[in-house]
Amino acid sequence: MARYRFGGIADYVVGLGTGNAAVLRPGVTVTCWNADFGGTQHTDLTDTDGTTPLVSLVTDGNGAIPQFFGPDGVTEMYLDANGGAGPRRRTLTTSFRSYVDGTFLPLSGGTRTGTVTASLSAATSVVDASLVVTDAFDRYRRDTSGRQDWGPGNATRDTNLYRDAVDSLRTDDSFTIGQTLKHLGAQAGFYGAAPIARPTVTGSRGGNAALGSLIAALAQLGLVVDNTTA
Repeated sequence: MARYRFGGIADYVVGLGTGNAAVLRPGVTVTCWNADFGGTQHTDLTDTDGTTPLVSLVTDGNGAIPQFFGPDGVTEMYLDANGGAGPRRRTLTTSFRSYVDGTFLPLSGGTRTGTVTASLSAATSVVDASLVVTDAFDRYRRDTSGRQDWGPGNATRDTNLYRDAVDSLRTDDSFTIGQTLKHLGAQAGFYGAAPIARPTVTGSRGGNAALGSLIAALAQLGLVVDNTTA
């Protein structure tokens, strides 16, 4: 983490003078908090060098809040210039160090090392989408259910992968495997046949019993259509 700079950019403490006129308040001690009401006071403040502890934060002769660094990782605080009685005013970091430190991912790209959580409204379904600048359609899209869709970019997405049921993934399109396919499950089915456990072929090899058993097993798996005759 890192410390972020505050103050110094049009941050002035203003009070009410005669006739409720706004007046600057120089030499006022300002306290920093993590909430607009209640909460905890931030006391781990440093001078502009980022290391020297700041005993107290006091407005300058013009009523401006001087530059200082907040606690590690804090990018916003609530300031109180009324001896702790409030009201407090929210202030944000005035530096862009968070981009350098990796708190935010720059538009030009970067490396994510932590978990990214997307919290969306019920009306929002798309979590991720990517496309080339000249594309008319997303080449990739993932929605809140985890469904993923792919397309060529110049037409609508035509390939998908999604959760079909408990412990089941499905695609409505073709699936090509470039290397070995290893099936570790207890059941299998082909060409729309209901999955079954690995069948056992029985009968004598010297007659037709074993052949009949094999044909029946292959038909159950969906690998053949049994149109044989006795």
